[in-house]
Amino acid sequence: MVNIDYRKLIGFSKGSFVVTMPKYWVEKHNLKKGDMISIEEGSDELVFYAGEKETKKEEKSISISAEDKKLSMIKAEIVSSYLNNYNTIEIFSKTLEDDAPVIKGILRNLSGMEIIEQTGKRIVAKDLIDVSSISIQSIIRRMDVITRSMIDDTIMCMQGKCNPKSILHRDTDVNRLYYLGFRVIKNAMENPMLMNKLETNPWRLLSDKMILSRIEEIADRQKRVSRLLAEAEFKDKILEEFKQISNEIKERYNNAMKAYYNNDKKIAYDIEITTKNYIEKCDKFLENISKLLSVEIKKGSEKPTVLSKKNLVPIYKILDYTKSNVTFIKYIARAVLNMD
Repeated sequence: MVNIDYRKLIGFSKGSFVVTMPKYWVEKHNLKKGDMISIEEGSDELVFYAGEKETKKEEKSISISAEDKKLSMIKAEIVSSYLNNYNTIEIFSKTLEDDAPVIKGILRNLSGMEIIEQTGKRIVAKDLIDVSSISIQSIIRRMDVITRSMIDDTIMCMQGKCNPKSILHRDTDVNRLYYLGFRVIKNAMENPMLMNKLETNPWRLLSDKMILSRIEEIADRQKRVSRLLAEAEFKDKILEEFKQISNEIKERYNNAMKAYYNNDKKIAYDIEITTKNYIEKCDKFLENISKLLSVEIKKGSEKPTVLSKKNLVPIYKILDYTKSNVTFIKYIARAVLNMD
């Protein structure tokens, strides 16, 4: 809870001004007459610090018991600790040696975490990254570049010119960058001096967090689409129609990121008002597929030339993920519209 105290600005000598300090704050920080106070200037505020040097943030450590836990739970606890800015993470168990390779893999997928100690019963990892030296914009651009390549290669996979496994590996890279970006943003939100060093503000940090989340979600859906393409077995006219939808979504994503980088409201508004049309196009595509399947069944074809019932589940999933990406792209545009 934030306590707000109001003070009057007092004129003093020739053009100088004085603001009295709250007594409880002075006593809390053991200040006395003549002590130095640091003042940091923000966009529309002044932040006062007790003392003349920045106090180094206390490092946080956590111990996680892996005893009788599934690996999925251990992973969730490790990632949660990382996102909550724990600098040292210890995992311990009497039978840790059995799960050690997987746990080490989880830790290595967290940027900056290095394993500094390992025994048969415990693994200790420490964060070696200085978040104050990391640019949020740089992280977003790297995530964007990887996600664009995933979209491009998903289209190539439809033509049998790309291995879906390469897309799966890149999704891991996007996740790693997302976690790092989350940490930087959370640190900046908790530390006004870091926020000032990064030349940002709370609202911009919130917008950047939204952009990070949407790019990560888009990359995740592209991973799933590429994995399902082989099962869907798109052919002939259906393949061409879905390629067209994918290319249009690729263009929308590129435009959304262009709007973000350039703070282009016009592009963002265009994406906002046309999203419904693209959702309807996906629904129409699915409707056409259902009609084609009905025709094949009526003909009694043993070897359908277009698709069969077994293709429907992956096709439905692919269209669901595709529509999700259309919506996530709209959310990127909305973040741009709200950045003022």
